[in-house]
Amino acid sequence: MAAAVAVSVGLLPEALGRDPRLVDPLVLGSTLLLVLAVGLVVHRAAARVVRLVEEQRAALEAALLEAALVGARREARAEEVEHDTRSALGALRSALSTLDRYADELDRDLAHRLQSAALREVDHLERLLRQQGCDLVAFDVREVVRDVALTRQVAGLRVRTDEVAGRALGSPDDLSTVLGNLLVNAMRHAPGAEVRVSTTEVGDVLELRVHDDGPGISAALAPSVFERGVHGGHVLSTGLGLHISRELARGMGGALHLEPTPVGCCFVVTLVRAGAQPATRSTAAGSADQAPDRTEDDRPLHAV
Repeated sequence: MAAAVAVSVGLLPEALGRDPRLVDPLVLGSTLLLVLAVGLVVHRAAARVVRLVEEQRAALEAALLEAALVGARREARAEEVEHDTRSALGALRSALSTLDRYADELDRDLAHRLQSAALREVDHLERLLRQQGCDLVAFDVREVVRDVALTRQVAGLRVRTDEVAGRALGSPDDLSTVLGNLLVNAMRHAPGAEVRVSTTEVGDVLELRVHDDGPGISAALAPSVFERGVHGGHVLSTGLGLHISRELARGMGGALHLEPTPVGCCFVVTLVRAGAQPATRSTAAGSADQAPDRTEDDRPLHAV
């Protein structure tokens, strides 16, 4: 506006010289008002254009950011599905190869348990392909633990499950994935170690512990061990297993945390005990979120 007014005012002397009538104060005042009005209109139009451009640019930036976030979420989900698929296929391969290799030596009960474990992994794969969630139901924790542990036992892991009992409210399939990830973690980072799986009832909460006597996680790594992409450097590690497991535990109204232990590594999955009051679900998740992730004397917990 200032530029337009300046140009217009600058032309006034020339116009006054050509037409003496313009020297009349009334005419001169009217002319100046007209110039100011034109300048104001031009200024408002320019401001409106600038505002529209800024709004469109902001909208475009927001759309690009949302598209990037959607793409990142899809990529992350694809990585998680691939991770779970590989784990399920590994367990299925162990069960089926054992059934095939030792068909004549296995007793009927063990063969039935291996078949049951294999079918559980097949169901899990089907849900992954359909991207289908699981409903929360009351289930026997020992049955899930026994099947998952068996697929790792036939792969060479020493697992004890004789201290597991109780029923929980959640998803058997999700607990199977969580436990499978924890056992694979022990196989990779504590080879030769013995893993003990046990349960403890604390009020309306069921605590499932997976404790091995391996080398442990360093105190420096422990605080970030559940973050996506964090791992202990094993060639097969992706840094997804513990992250996925914690999210699945939270989805069941529980939690997953690292418990300080003088020997090896101990992960604790908290679940809502079957028959508990609905308010217990937040309690189960909240109590674990407050649990310490490392010891005060910096002793190792377990490499991931």
